[in-house]
Amino acid sequence: MSAVIAYSEDNYSEFEWFDGVAVIRFYADWCAPCIQNFPVFEQCATQISAQRNNVKFGKVNVDQSPILTLRYNVYGLPSTLIFYRGQVIKRIAGVKTLTELQAMVEHVIQEHAVR
Repeated sequence: MSAVIAYSEDNYSEFEWFDGVAVIRFYADWCAPCIQNFPVFEQCATQISAQRNNVKFGKVNVDQSPILTLRYNVYGLPSTLIFYRGQVIKRIAGVKTLTELQAMVEHVIQEHAVR
């Protein structure tokens, strides 16, 4: 089972109302960097989810969820938004390495003392 949950306009409240950290990747099937870098995002999700039960990872297809894309002002792809208790607290634009992504997520987790 993947550690990355597919979200849409039908179920986004699951991450928006989550009492913890939610790391959500906005992508499109036609976006080459999104597709090429997704295994890195998935690996990060698997590693962090194995250690922490109050961090969610998800993905939103911008073509299938245009309202969410506009709501969160996502203009470039891939874009990763980190939410804490429903608020966007960090935006990560573009492709990141596994080390960079893990460091950014861990920083947010520590900053908000999420255990």
